[in-house]
Amino acid sequence: MVIKKIIDKVKKKLTDKKYSNRHLKFYHENKNRLIKERQNKYHQKRKFGVCVRCKKQVVPGIVFCEYHQNKQKEYNQKARRKSRYF
Repeated sequence: MVIKKIIDKVKKKLTDKKYSNRHLKFYHENKNRLIKERQNKYHQKRKFGVCVRCKKQVVPGIVFCEYHQNKQKEYNQKARRKSRYF
């Protein structure tokens, strides 16, 4: 009986996760719901022709407005430059 109690305590400690702040705790406890909400919002914005990062009209055939499309190009160029050296 004593061994079973000790095993239960150890299992509980292993399953209890410590989070550094309440925001991380909330995210991990509601992860599935939050991911589904974000996916739905992305698909709705895409369907209506709205930039997925802001509320402007998109460039035809792309999910970003002109501003965010240019930002994405810059980001991709920097990422490709970095990946060459590693």
